[in-house]
Amino acid sequence: MPSPTLPTPSAAPHVPVLVQQGVWAALAWQVQDFTERSGLRCLVSIDIDPDVPAPQGAHAAATCWIFQEMLTNVARHAQATEVLIRVCAKPGDLTLLVKDNGRGAPPSAFERFDAHGVPGMRACAGQHGGWLQIRSEPGQGTQLILSMPLAHAVLNAMPSAMPGAALPQGKAA
Repeated sequence: MPSPTLPTPSAAPHVPVLVQQGVWAALAWQVQDFTERSGLRCLVSIDIDPDVPAPQGAHAAATCWIFQEMLTNVARHAQATEVLIRVCAKPGDLTLLVKDNGRGAPPSAFERFDAHGVPGMRACAGQHGGWLQIRSEPGQGTQLILSMPLAHAVLNAMPSAMPGAALPQGKAA
């Protein structure tokens, strides 16, 4: 099976906020925008440890794109009345949870050849050291959890490819 074509994160509407204010502001903006546009009852929790450095560049864009897809799928497919949204950043890990009370689907629905969004989200997360978990059953709603390692984002932003760049102690090139 061919690998999914990943959409370009820069085409997303959150990009101006991401570029100007960073990933934390972009995620908060996405939550607010979804809450206002969806008409669903949204229970929101945003907990970002102030000591956690924000992901940058492609890692930040990928995180925002996947989160946008998670929210878009609820609006398009869930037929939900309520959504729980959690954004939690702790040292080393960013976790995004979206759980709805909608119609749900059998797990096989997320593995179908025509379920392009899910494989794309999983592939994008994997490219940045993360993972996407989906739990769903018909009539029981759907829960999506995205976990993105923040240490991976910091290491990718390091200028290790530059001549003479120092590597952290105990790390070999």
